Amino acid sequence: MTNKLLLEMYIRRAGFTNRDLAKAAGISQTSFYDKMNGRTEFRQSEIKFITNHIGLTNEERDNVFFA
Repeated sequence: MTNKLLLEMYIRRAGFTNRDLAKAAGISQTSFYDKMNGRTEFRQSEIKFITNHIGLTNEERDNVFFA
């Protein structure tokens, strides 16, 4: 399950909003919020994009998506 609070912190640290990141990732805002809130899961390609786009380390990625 996604650690929503941690992901939001990293998104803000990178200077983005949830809306910005959803748009950049090609995900609708509704789908992005569903994924953030654990209703659906992020696909591997989305995790990779987000990791690269907001500059997460492997440890940070693991703490957000795989903890």
